[in-house]
Parts: sequence; structure tokens; C-alpha cells
Amino acid sequence: MARPTFLLTHRSSCPRLRGVVRSLLALLLGVLLALGSGGLAPAMAQIANPFNPGNTSLPPAGVQRIGLLEVTSLFLDGRPLFNIASPAVFNRNEAGADVPVEVRARQIETNLNQVVNRTVDIINADQTIDSASLEVTIEIIGGQPVLFARGAGLLEPRVLLTITDTDAQYSGLSQTDLADRWQVILRDNLRQAVNGRLPEARQRQIRRTLAILFASLVLSLLLASIWRFLGWRKSSLEQKQTAQDGLPPTPDNMPPQQQLLHVFRYQITLAQRLQVVAFLRWLMFWGIAFVWITGIASALYIFPQTRGYAFRLFSIPVLLLLTWFFTGLLNRLANLGIEQIARAWNKNELGNLDDIQRKSMRVSTITGALKGLKTTIIYAVATLLVLQTLQVAPASLLAFGAVAALAISFAAQSLVKDLVNGFLILLEDQYAIGDLVTTGTTTGIVENLNLRITQIRGEDGRLVTLPNSLIAQVENLSRNWSRANLKIDVAYGTNVDEALWVAHETAHIMASDPEWSYAILNPVEMLGVEAMTHAGLTILIWIRTRPLKQFLVAREYRRRLRLAFDKAGIAIGVPQQIFRELGQGLEPESHSDGADHRAAKNGAVEPR
Repeated sequence: MARPTFLLTHRSSCPRLRGVVRSLLALLLGVLLALGSGGLAPAMAQIANPFNPGNTSLPPAGVQRIGLLEVTSLFLDGRPLFNIASPAVFNRNEAGADVPVEVRARQIETNLNQVVNRTVDIINADQTIDSASLEVTIEIIGGQPVLFARGAGLLEPRVLLTITDTDAQYSGLSQTDLADRWQVILRDNLRQAVNGRLPEARQRQIRRTLAILFASLVLSLLLASIWRFLGWRKSSLEQKQTAQDGLPPTPDNMPPQQQLLHVFRYQITLAQRLQVVAFLRWLMFWGIAFVWITGIASALYIFPQTRGYAFRLFSIPVLLLLTWFFTGLLNRLANLGIEQIARAWNKNELGNLDDIQRKSMRVSTITGALKGLKTTIIYAVATLLVLQTLQVAPASLLAFGAVAALAISFAAQSLVKDLVNGFLILLEDQYAIGDLVTTGTTTGIVENLNLRITQIRGEDGRLVTLPNSLIAQVENLSRNWSRANLKIDVAYGTNVDEALWVAHETAHIMASDPEWSYAILNPVEMLGVEAMTHAGLTILIWIRTRPLKQFLVAREYRRRLRLAFDKAGIAIGVPQQIFRELGQGLEPESHSDGADHRAAKNGAVEPR
């Protein structure tokens, strides 16, 4: 006995190459943004607003404006030291005698790096000098404390920075107290920077770097092995889902309705396992990406000279990849939530076979549309958050985008019509994925339906894509049930009652066959003589079937009826040509109902 099959569509996860390209693009974009900043702030690249480059009233990236003060951080070898403050400069193109705080910070960092590099050169040339002899002293010049670097072989004191009234005002301390605090911080960090550049420290740094890269390689190989195993498992589950021998064994005495329910639950379980495997493969791929990004960033962070680049080159790519990861994670979790709700909705009325088929089609259609809408919203919000974090899209730019979106909406009214009509199609359940529909001159199976378009696969294999706004009238040929509409011509001299009885009995015998009983809802919905023509009598029979079963039932019924007619001696109708005698020959005569009787009377009826 043939077992019914229940087909479930499954979209495979993104290929490996697509994920690799995405990661490389994110990394390249972050590197370009970081290198194009022009500043040395390690945690944030300074990016100009491309929509309003002349707006200099806003502070640059890494600078915080507090009232009439602007504050930024000092860094040495990628490590933050403390914050310095300067009077706010509202127009940096016309700063005049005012020095912007970021310019002052870069000058101080240059002084610190010069002291460190000079001290390292002296220690490498004279092993009797060590970094512990490097001191930071305070001198009062012009009524303001000035910090100097002394000792460690330096021939003369090196100016580090001057503590201003603005610094003291921001910190809430006096200039003297603030000088004492900064003296200790600078002394310890200068000594640490010098020690990190000595040959002994360099060897330790190289060993740590090799260990990190080796651990990254081993971990990535482990994750890649798991990824390959999950890929093999995914292929195996897909073969089980599509192959006929992957269906669960069903007892022969199980009714067709229960067989379909059994297969439905089995394939739902397969779909759930496929989703879990695809999700785990996605996690493994991102795990490999994070392992190498973290490993390279850690290796760069070990060396003092590249510690700042570790922040600059990887802070933005890590931000982009983390956003991409968590956005994808949220998107997939939302997919699982939508599918869980869909499965709960499907389980409400599993006792009715018609409800199972119709609800499964509607659920798959609505969930597909919801997933597309949800994905668009999630990634749009994530993009706006990233742009705002990178200060590419401040509030004014977002307002400009809103105005632009409003202007575009007027120019894209057809798109709005598509979305509205698509929403109404889903809300009213006019048709769903898997339905056989006719709209305009297009007839076929609905393969895809979302808020904007409907895609229909015709009988010749063509995929027709229609905007939803163009669908003004649609004929659903598979909603709840279908009908096989058959017209059979029999010879004019056939016993009408006998022909109708044979057609009736053939339909009932076919409906009682276990192989076809599940597909036939009503074997004889209408039966009678539809027309009388020159070809004979036309018998009409309607057979109500389950959705999309009308074509299979009609083909099988014609085969059975042909055998039954042969057994009963009923001939199929044959078109006939009527002639009348003229002077030198025969002339065809027009046909109408009753023409056979007139021709027979004249004795001039010949089969064609």
C-alpha cells in the first residue's frame, strides 16, 4: 500500500563561503575606519560626518564636552593614564590662540614616547643604568606646576606636561595635589613602558605570542572539526527528510488519516533537529572567527609598540562582528520562537486532516512573512545602533534620514501598496504557500509569499513573480477541498442509464480502495448528461477531493472508467461528418442536435 507523504520546505543555512566573505568585509571595513581616523584614540576612531563636513561645533570622537570644558584621555602604550581638560573650542577651524584638548593630549603623548624611547636607547647602550632611576619631578613655572622626566641617563630634564587651572577645576583638586597624583602615575607607567621594550621583555613577549597563536590554531581546528561533523549530520537529516525511505514505519492497518498525522509529526521532529544542527554550525563558525580575532588582538596587545594598534585596528571590527553575531543570534532565536508558536498553533486541531493541511500551509506562509519582516527590523535597528556608536549617524543625521524616508515613501507608493495588499492577503488567508491559484493569466502553485511579492510556479516550470499590488482577483483552486471535473463522451446510441450506472459505480469502487480513499471526499458530487452533440452524449461527473488531489484522482478515474466501459461494451463517442448529395458530388452539412436522425433518414451518415 502506498503511504502518503507530507512535504515540508526547508531553507538551508548560509554557505560557508558567504559567512567568510561577510567576516572579511566586516574586518576590512573596521580597519579602514580605524586607519582613516587620523587620531590615536585607541577605543574609538574619529570619523567625520559625510553629510555635514562643515559642522565643527560638535567635539570629535574621544572628546567629551562638559559645559565650557572639553575632556579627553591620555594614553601610553595603549593604556589609559588619566583625563586632561581644556576650555571648550566650539569652532576648531577658527580656534585662534585656544588649543583644542585633543591637540594638547597628542602633544603630551608625544613627549612621553620620546622619553621612553630615549631611555631605552640609553639602557641598551649602558647596562649599568636601569629604569628604576627614571624619575618624574615637579617644578613651579609661571605659577603652574610642570612635570619633568629626569635621571636614567637623560642629559637634561624633559618637559612632560603642565597642570593648568582647567585640569584642577575638572578633577576637583588643587593644582599641587593634582601634580602629586599625576607624578606617581607617570613615574610608574614610564618605568613600565621602558621595561616592556628591553630585550629580556621582548623574548617573553615573543613566547607569549607564539603560545597564543598555537592555542588559537588548536582551538580553531577543534571547532572546525565540530563544524564539519555537524555538516555531515545536517546532510544526513536532510536526506531523511526528503527520501521516501526516511519516513517512519507505519502499520498496514493504520487508517490513512492517522498515517498522515504520524508522518507529519515525524517530519516536524526532523525539521526541529535540522534547525538545532544549523544553529550549532553557525555558532561554530562564529567561534572560529572570534578565536582568531581575539588571538591576533591579544598578540598585538602584548607588544608595547603595537598595543595602541590592537585597539585601533580591532575595536571597530570587533564591534561590527559582535553586533553581527548578537544580531544574528537574536534573529535565529526569534526564528525559533516564531516556529515554536507556529508548532503550538498547528497542534490545536490535529484531529482533523483538512485542518492539518490547511493550517500547515497557512502557518508556513505567515511564519515566512514574519521572519522576513522581523529580520529587516532587527538588522535595521542594529545598523542604526552601530552607526550611532561610531558617531557616523548623530541625531541630526537620523532626522535627515527620517525626512529622506518620508520623501522616498511618496515616490514609492507602489511599494506601500504591495506591503498593504500582502498584509491583507495574509490576514484574510486568501491563499498560502502550496495553494494552486489563478490570477490574471497566471496559474500555478504558490512557491513564495511575503509582504511584497507572490511567486507562482506554472505547470511548464516558469516561476512568475507578481507584486502584491497587481493581484486584484485570485482564484484559489485548493482551498479546503478540490474538485475533479470530468466530461466523458459516449456514443449516441449508448444506453444512457447504463453509462451513468457504470460511471457511478466506478467512482464508488475507487473511493473504497484504501489507496485512494484518503484523497476522495465525495466520489459522486454530481452525475448526469451534460450535452448531446454530433460526437455523442457528454456525461459530467464531479468528484470532490482533498486539496491538490484532483489531478491524480481524475487520471486514475479515467483509466478505471475506460476499463469499465470496455467490460460493459460502451463505446466512446466519435465525431461524425454529415454529407448531402449535390449535382456532381457530396457537400458537408452543418451539424446540430438531431443531425444524426436527419442523416440517418437520408442514409448518408458515415463515420469520419
